[in-house]
Amino acid sequence: MNLKSARTLPATAPTSRRTLLRTAAVGLAAPWVASPARASGQLNVVLNQGLLAKLWIDELHPAFEKATGAKVNVQQSVTANMLAMLKTQRDNPPDLMQFSEAGVFAAAEEGLLRPHNAKNIANMESLRPAFRLAEDFSAGVIDAVHTLYYNTTAQKTRPAAWAEMWDKSNARRIAIPPITWNSGVRMVTTAAQIATGKPMKDAQYDLEAGMRHLARLKDAGAVAYTGAPQAIQMLQSGQVPLVPFYGIFINPLLDKGAPIAPATTLGEGLHGEVVGLNMPVKAKNLELAEVYVNMSLSKEFQSKIDSVLRARSAHRDVNPSERTRELLGPGDNILYADWKFLSRNRAKLTEMWNNVFG
Repeated sequence: MNLKSARTLPATAPTSRRTLLRTAAVGLAAPWVASPARASGQLNVVLNQGLLAKLWIDELHPAFEKATGAKVNVQQSVTANMLAMLKTQRDNPPDLMQFSEAGVFAAAEEGLLRPHNAKNIANMESLRPAFRLAEDFSAGVIDAVHTLYYNTTAQKTRPAAWAEMWDKSNARRIAIPPITWNSGVRMVTTAAQIATGKPMKDAQYDLEAGMRHLARLKDAGAVAYTGAPQAIQMLQSGQVPLVPFYGIFINPLLDKGAPIAPATTLGEGLHGEVVGLNMPVKAKNLELAEVYVNMSLSKEFQSKIDSVLRARSAHRDVNPSERTRELLGPGDNILYADWKFLSRNRAKLTEMWNNVFG
């Protein structure tokens, strides 16, 4: 991706704060940007969890603070909780929130988000089309693929289908994500595929069938985990050898030798889910937020999505490495849900799930 070169303005030339901040988004080391950015105070960002958030905190935030002179205040949360925060803090929200397409459509329809102004975020031009969500209400930054992971000591055979979770031989060997996680919703759509025999594009609308089939896992001793550390510990120890999980939270551990592997080709398909940066409608530090989004979409930072998290990057010029392809499997086996429909039915689905898993 070719960025416009930063241009040093003559000392006598009048400059606006927007001009300075926009230059900061391109020329990351311009020291004269710091003063006007500091005048704005700070940028309040809610990131997702675990290794995903860690990449932004370790790699992007130091560069952003150096370029702008502004301080980044960080919280971490999940999509469902961020949507609740958008409502309870409607008049005093954070400046940016990192959640997935699972929440974007609902938040946009409720008037809680503002669309990004692509004219102020040059790197949006380099996004793959699938990462420009809901008419630019979200700037996608990563594809958080969700699949079935297994402990390679406790199980020698790589699962070939989600349906294997329902085999009698796997009773009491499974932990599933909670319904507050988007992956928990996708487990219901996958259960609907298995129950109805329909492809995902059709089965995802039969939530009742999916929930009835998912309930059979509980009857077979499956439990729901409550957080990423718990799920990872279950897998690493072999205590629970089959756990559906997001690759972005665990793939870096595999590179360090953890006895865990993903199912890379499943008969019902892996779960794709684009995570983006989203701006509340009443965000106060708009210009700084746009700089932050722009830097997150740069080719330099997006290359770390592949090299560190082993996930699919949003940038069209960052292609999956051999190791990332090995962990993700064939691209045509990664399927994407109708989150506009699922978001509208999430309250109903949550009630059904709680009635089963409590």
